[in-house]
Amino acid sequence: MTEQEQRDLARRLAESSNVFDFERALELVQWKPAEAEKLLRMQEEAERWQAESARGLDRLHRAAQEFR
Repeated sequence: MTEQEQRDLARRLAESSNVFDFERALELVQWKPAEAEKLLRMQEEAERWQAESARGLDRLHRAAQEFR
């Protein structure tokens, strides 16, 4: 992985994390790149799940309003 790719991955981790700032994310990427990529995939999946859940709750709410 090039230095630019490491920095990009670290930036993406830091942007989507409440735990990692850029420097900590970069350390993780440099020491354990596979773990950093796995963590980013997990964060992205959690974001997708939250968005899907919000859409489902919205549909349920609208259906309940129509039922009244």
